[in-house]
Amino acid sequence: MAERRWHDDPEGAFSLQVPEGWSVEDDAEEGGVVLWHPVGYGMLHLLSFPASTEEVADPAEELYAFLEDQGVELEEDEVEDVELAGGGELALCEYISEEEDESGEGEAIFWMMGVATAPGVLVFATYNCPAEMEPDDRELIRSTLAALRLRGAEPPQPQ
Repeated sequence: MAERRWHDDPEGAFSLQVPEGWSVEDDAEEGGVVLWHPVGYGMLHLLSFPASTEEVADPAEELYAFLEDQGVELEEDEVEDVELAGGGELALCEYISEEEDESGEGEAIFWMMGVATAPGVLVFATYNCPAEMEPDDRELIRSTLAALRLRGAEPPQPQ
């Protein structure tokens, strides 16, 4: 069994488990961390921001606000709340958009977007790939995001 490989955000806001066979690097241009599979079709980008207060922001509210800025409207039941294994909360949604290239041809793009929160930190996650490839990576991306470790988060206590 392969040893788990973790990667830390350059800002020190989060750590994430890199899926086996995937590449990871810090994104010097936009900030955060980028992951991709060398023979895959999608890319996962995570970017952290300091939260304005030490109170934990509502990840779903932050996600809806972010999506609204992007011109994406979702229904309330289209966002899933996920408790992070390392503590904190994650709001996650999936949708398909139609994007045109320079020639005017349309392509369906699968998007998975999420916002993770803990005291003093917000992490935005964006994954996209051609819509016909989406089933290949969906569960792997979801499990990678659910395993995030956020700075300042307390791991959930067993019930």
